[in-house]
Amino acid sequence: MPIKLNTKRKPSDNYSRFNYEVLDNLRTGILILDHDLDYIFSNSAAYAILGISSNLPKITNLECEGLDLELYLKKVFGNNQSIILRDLKFKNFDSSERIVDCNISTYYVNKMKYVLVELNETARLYNISIDKSLLEQQKATREMIKGLSHEIKNPLGGIMGAAQLIDKNLKDKSVIKFTKIIAKESERLLKMINSLTSTSTSNEREILCIHEITDHVIDLFKYDKTENITFLKDYDPSIPEIILDKNQIIQSLINVVKNAIQAIVGSGTITLKTRTMLKYTIGDIKYDLVVKIDCIDDGIGIPEEKINEIFFPMVTTKNEGMGLGLTIAQSLITQNKGLIECQSKQGKTVFSLILPWSQD
Repeated sequence: MPIKLNTKRKPSDNYSRFNYEVLDNLRTGILILDHDLDYIFSNSAAYAILGISSNLPKITNLECEGLDLELYLKKVFGNNQSIILRDLKFKNFDSSERIVDCNISTYYVNKMKYVLVELNETARLYNISIDKSLLEQQKATREMIKGLSHEIKNPLGGIMGAAQLIDKNLKDKSVIKFTKIIAKESERLLKMINSLTSTSTSNEREILCIHEITDHVIDLFKYDKTENITFLKDYDPSIPEIILDKNQIIQSLINVVKNAIQAIVGSGTITLKTRTMLKYTIGDIKYDLVVKIDCIDDGIGIPEEKINEIFFPMVTTKNEGMGLGLTIAQSLITQNKGLIECQSKQGKTVFSLILPWSQD
């Protein structure tokens, strides 16, 4: 929630509310500070950039790369000269790296002087362009899989039919369980193909807590020959319930976590981190609130030349596997109107499952 600016002027309630609603809906982070550099106002975008949902720590506690932000703030307040800090890099209060254009100027209300700080996240603008490319890539992948699906469905139908005939004519009932497995696995493969080629939103959506999904996935892997891997939870307990296809999100996260496990050589750590983000754009749509699940591993990382291709089918950096896991994960998340993003360097890879929150 924004903090209202305290002034002697008392405009009408409608006028004041309109002004604050406009500021709160800007994508640019807005901070207004007094002479002690304490907050007088901060909009939702500023909270998102600074990585906190309430009770902002003092701006002077921000760890900026290569400069003392407090020094610049005091300098602007003292001489009324505006300053623009281009591509300012800092770690926000959630320990995430951010790059912004930071414009610092003075702001007067009824002869009272304040510091106005505008934070325009330049890295996010670049990522929006990447997100659009990912969505277009997903459409192209879906069209390719549609062509392949016809070739797969024909022999798959024959396998299922043959299994049913064998099941009916078997005299040795002890082997019926094997024909049941053939039928069940064939049906599962058919469902997977249909889900990959589907463009519609799932109709099996339900209201749930996102941590039901993350806890379930951790439990699946914790005892599955992963004794060398430590699973950590970094949850935001204030995340509201969200409407999703639970099974699709579980399958997506399983594929991402499996990828993280395979990237760890020897022993390592996988962290599942949940946060909300305000005013977030996916493709061409701006959402007021999104829920983000980060899968963070300390493995070998993804080669830079492969990072833009990892969601294509048949693309893999591993010796084993077909390179379909991330393609399937991206497809399932897209059906929930979300997106998977990835950032990687040696010793730290982050796959982010970003899902729009809605009351509908």
